[in-house]
Amino acid sequence: MTEVTDATRDPDIAPDMVVDNRGRGCASGIVRVQKALEDLDDGSVLVVKSTDKRAQTEYPQLAEQTPHELIAITKDRTGLLRTEYTTYLRIHQT
Repeated sequence: MTEVTDATRDPDIAPDMVVDNRGRGCASGIVRVQKALEDLDDGSVLVVKSTDKRAQTEYPQLAEQTPHELIAITKDRTGLLRTEYTTYLRIHQT
């Protein structure tokens, strides 16, 4: 099972690409993520920013069902009712 880091501090990793899905549901945002996965080389790091709490389950499932590696998911409360999730994925092309 993929380990999920639930932290408020981002890992010290420079992303190769960032997909900003804040304000979108995971279902509609996953299309943008899949496009990014096609464009990235093996070993690249993709960062996905989201406000959908399903990011905590959807992106780990994506990593489990593909060769990509989940590095971390962090969360940060940005307002009274708003939480942002940042997912870090290392891309492994087969």
